[in-house]
Amino acid sequence: MKRKNIYIIPSLGYGGAESFLLRLIPHMKYENIIITLFNTKYDKDRLKNIKVKYITLDPLRTSIKDLYSFFQLAFSLNKKDTIFSWLYIADLFASFLKIFLFWKKFKLIWNVRNTIIDIHQYSLASYFSYLILNSLLNRIPNKIIFNSKESMNQHIKNGYDKEKCFLIHNGFTRHASINNKKNKNTSFNIIYVARLHKQKNHQLLFESLKILRKKYKFDFNVHLVGKKIDRNNFKLIQKLKELNIYENIILHGLLDQVSVHELFSKCDITLLLSNYGESFPNVIAEAMLYGTFPIATNIGETSNIVGSFGDIIPINQSAKEISRLIYKYYLEKKNNFKFWTQRIKDCQEFSYDRFKIQTIAQKFLSISNS
Repeated sequence: MKRKNIYIIPSLGYGGAESFLLRLIPHMKYENIIITLFNTKYDKDRLKNIKVKYITLDPLRTSIKDLYSFFQLAFSLNKKDTIFSWLYIADLFASFLKIFLFWKKFKLIWNVRNTIIDIHQYSLASYFSYLILNSLLNRIPNKIIFNSKESMNQHIKNGYDKEKCFLIHNGFTRHASINNKKNKNTSFNIIYVARLHKQKNHQLLFESLKILRKKYKFDFNVHLVGKKIDRNNFKLIQKLKELNIYENIILHGLLDQVSVHELFSKCDITLLLSNYGESFPNVIAEAMLYGTFPIATNIGETSNIVGSFGDIIPINQSAKEISRLIYKYYLEKKNNFKFWTQRIKDCQEFSYDRFKIQTIAQKFLSISNS
């Protein structure tokens, strides 16, 4: 009987946790099976180039075939198999499954992909799942994997078993050329990849861009990528026009990973101004694969990801200071382009060498084998 890796996740939407899982699976040995608790319209498209069996238990979209496959799989589990549950809701589901199948000796490994949340910051389902996991079920998993030291330390402080906790950073691969020219004479290109959500703090970004345009008066473009950030969002467009920054904004909407990487390869800097919840912000490490320098708030593993190749700012940083930092990068590119291009190469190597997806996958396999 084949050894199996089963990945239980709430859904396969375009979030950082979901994207990392889909990057990881092709580098994991044995038979790989994804189980989603909720089905999204993106699932089939995101899985089309990945060799993996897919089962959805979404009450509105599952089938008799899926349910049969799930129960057949559950009762076939043995001590060689591993369930990797992804995010609190899936951790809860997988824990109940392990309790129900108490005589089975398969391994259960929780995967925590965020820092500690409170009831106002995430969904009620996520928050109450965390409370139940922490208070009643934290003895159930064999191991718990975190993608940032801050997240791991917070959860241990709040009750997770330190002996079961391990740190493995996210891993990446390039989907675009690193030889794309970031020409000295073209507009200064800024990219912000984040869904339109209060956590991602677009309001601070927009206020910073307003000051940047008014005070520094140079040619720049801002590429906004994320769900609902497109020309159909008339409320967003109206806000950008009111702030007098619409002419500098390019709205891309939701893009696939290859398209996002193409943009990273052509942009000069990236920003992420999240004010809570981030554990290992993928978009920072991915941008740095192409020598795109980050300005990011000091949350989770951000400072470790960035190293000396960007600016880490406090969560409550002023829009005025953020605009000044953006202008600083513009001047560095304009005034010393030779140094700028060398820094790009150094940044590319720094990020790629530390976060190779093959190395990260091996760490996952090692933990499941131990």
